[in-house]
Amino acid sequence: MLTLQETSVDARRHPSNLNSIEFGPWHISYDMSCILPSMCSTKVVCERNDDQFCQFCIYCKELSIPHFPDMVFPKNNLSLTHQNGAKISFNPLDALKLVACTVDAIEVSCAEVWQEARPDATKKKKSFDWTFSTNYQGTLSDNIIVEPSEEGINFELLKQKDQILFYHDLTLFEDELHDHGISKLSVKIRVMPTHWFVLLRYFLRVDDVLVRSNETRLFHMANTNYVIREYTVKESKAADLKIPTAQMKEADDVIPFMPVKKKVVHKLIVNSESNSSS
Repeated sequence: MLTLQETSVDARRHPSNLNSIEFGPWHISYDMSCILPSMCSTKVVCERNDDQFCQFCIYCKELSIPHFPDMVFPKNNLSLTHQNGAKISFNPLDALKLVACTVDAIEVSCAEVWQEARPDATKKKKSFDWTFSTNYQGTLSDNIIVEPSEEGINFELLKQKDQILFYHDLTLFEDELHDHGISKLSVKIRVMPTHWFVLLRYFLRVDDVLVRSNETRLFHMANTNYVIREYTVKESKAADLKIPTAQMKEADDVIPFMPVKKKVVHKLIVNSESNSSS
């Protein structure tokens, strides 16, 4: 877990943009700032190894993957904190911790052509998932009880044109996969007068090969002590979709046509015995 002290090295160097709203017992806030540097920004300080590290060194120490996505926004985070101390948050570091270190590689469509043009090159299996696929569903504090649920999200209510009190769309990380597609994790928050809704989406498109979407939706109605969390996995070979690559650029254009591979619904119950000091 990152502490205020650990991130203080970058505080002045990378000013953030914090915004928040109160929704009953929930304090909802997001923070956003600039992209992760490509090297250590305070080498002398970080080499002291006294728990004061720049953002780049924090990621190097916390993650086991050999390199990071082209664009990581380390201070982009969304937090929903209950008055009793329960907390649901979304951040890129925790998401990248779930990227597999050893997986079967997904080859891009031009891999064979590339190999033929370089006869001396040897095919080496990737030591990690270069698409940065993650099944991250958010970070929960210990005082939230997770239970299976048959109660789904009220999508009919979400379709109503209620007043939007608070909204933001945060990119957590993004990579263009060496111009062979896109890998992106983003989170949206929408607060209405009677409920709030969060959509965390990991979207992968490997051009002419594969499309994948891991989506986590959180829905909370006012005056209830729980949050409905729905996690859905969709995946399809590009050829099976019969959609031109040019029409797959945006996630919303292709996800509705993808088959569901997995769906899990949980109820996140706020422990009434918790308090802010727990």
